[in-house]
Amino acid sequence: MFARTSTWKGSPEAIDKWSAHVQSTVSKFVSELPGNAGGAFFVNRQEGTALTLTLWESEEAAAETDKFADQSRASTVEATGV
Repeated sequence: MFARTSTWKGSPEAIDKWSAHVQSTVSKFVSELPGNAGGAFFVNRQEGTALTLTLWESEEAAAETDKFADQSRASTVEATGV
């Protein structure tokens, strides 16, 4: 199993917006990618930080989805400002 992480930083309000976006859009998208073995996200609203963790069945599956990770990060930044 392989993991990918991303960290996020913003105001507590922006992190709330980020969290809603992850739940409504990103989670479903990532879960449908080939080789996905799960994921989680962690939020510290007081600090204005968050972390996403995605799990992949193999190194190849993780590598093949790198381009989607970049696209997902860019769309999340655009949608939330985080």
